[in-house]
Amino acid sequence: MLNYSVKIESVKDLIELKNIANRYHIKGMINQNDFHGNMKSVLSNLIYLPLEDASIVIDDYKDSQVSYITKAIQKFTA
Repeated sequence: MLNYSVKIESVKDLIELKNIANRYHIKGMINQNDFHGNMKSVLSNLIYLPLEDASIVIDDYKDSQVSYITKAIQKFTA
């Protein structure tokens, strides 16, 4: 399981996270307090913006992709 602390401020960030999830065929959740949203869903996560102190938990990935996923998510790390 991969866990990243992130800051998501805009719709553009949500769309980019969705693109990362689709590109690497991963499944992940965005969590902050009582909010738990799917990483691939833009509209349902939109109402909770900004996510200032969120975490992304990725549990379905290939071991060979870890460095690529980490590099892609690095932009959002808090």
